[in-house]
Amino acid sequence: MKMMYVDIGELGWSLYLSAHIRWLKQRTDNHIGVMTYIDRYCLYRNVADIIYKVPDDFCVKFNRNEASFFGIAGTSNEELKGYFVKKIPTGYKFVGYFGCYKKIKTEFKPYSYNKKLNRTKEILILPRCRNTGYCHNLRNLPKKFYIEAINALCIKFPDYTIRAMGIPSGAYNISEIKKTNYVNDVREGADLQDLINRCQVIMVAIGSQSGPLKITLLQGVPTFIIGHQRKRHMKIDNWMSTKAEFYGVSRNKYSSINSEDCINKIIAFVERCQ
Repeated sequence: MKMMYVDIGELGWSLYLSAHIRWLKQRTDNHIGVMTYIDRYCLYRNVADIIYKVPDDFCVKFNRNEASFFGIAGTSNEELKGYFVKKIPTGYKFVGYFGCYKKIKTEFKPYSYNKKLNRTKEILILPRCRNTGYCHNLRNLPKKFYIEAINALCIKFPDYTIRAMGIPSGAYNISEIKKTNYVNDVREGADLQDLINRCQVIMVAIGSQSGPLKITLLQGVPTFIIGHQRKRHMKIDNWMSTKAEFYGVSRNKYSSINSEDCINKIIAFVERCQ
């Protein structure tokens, strides 16, 4: 059977879908295709049989930044299905998910690197900042917190590169810091494969709960998570049982974080991971 899945939702659920397809490929002879954004191709290479790009008019008709679970907030599952049934190649059976499917069978494994990086020592900061979409700015920590945290890490760990990563539409562009061991790698064109590759040299990853931190955990990088869902991110979505620390904040007010206390705990976690 030729089956076609569609991935246009939240990144965290993309990881579940790629793990589900890996599970299927190990147990069936089905030919499985995935239709998704180009920047997510790396999640399905060596997993699906073929990957197709989401049609060019998709982001005109729907707002990618409004992703919610496997679908788009404010758009019905029926409307999304109706759109993609007409877009998938002839001969495929559409089996896409657009709701919240927590019971799908999965087989999680780290993603493949496509570039070898030198064995430098780095600490990764993922300074999430989203102003649109599901939960939008509710989960944004203050920019001031990241500036203070990066400065403290640069001073405490002068032999490490402290690197911030992300894209401008989803992360703070922290250019205020002038420390010689700080690299601002928030830029247009950065993608998930860049993050996956960087995990080869990252000793600790730090940020608020989000899809990229699930990737660092999956890649075996000790990860410090700031958020409101401790069990989910420490246990349920920590598929490789990677070393992790969690700092709890109010669900609807990440801005109320105790910066000094959290930064002290980050430094202590980094020290334990050396």
